Amino acid sequence: MIVAIASIGREISPHFGQSNGCTVFYIKNQQITAEKFIENPLMKLEGGLFGQQVRTNTGDCSCRFFAQFLLHEIKIDVLVTGHIGGTASQLFRQRGINVIAGVKGKIMDYLQEYVKREDNLRRVSSQ
Repeated sequence: MIVAIASIGREISPHFGQSNGCTVFYIKNQQITAEKFIENPLMKLEGGLFGQQVRTNTGDCSCRFFAQFLLHEIKIDVLVTGHIGGTASQLFRQRGINVIAGVKGKIMDYLQEYVKREDNLRRVSSQ
């Protein structure tokens, strides 16, 4: 399973499009086997997204741009974030990616709980 968590430092980002990027975890048998960081290219803009709003001609927020970039860069199974725009969320879901929004706190705390829940769900469904 590959889980991408929108992040600012070691915290879950409150907004996907304004995150520093995604910390991506590769998980097998309840263990993290690899971890990497994919930078949000919009953060390279002067002042980052907190200093300016990036909008397309359709009025979408920066979430859509970062979603398209991330989908091009890596295959993931799950995306975790604080908030994500509707268009970006739809892009992920159309590709079968589980989007979990409304999450806050430390990345590793959330990830450990998520892995435990997923393992429990697998056990129940296999019985």
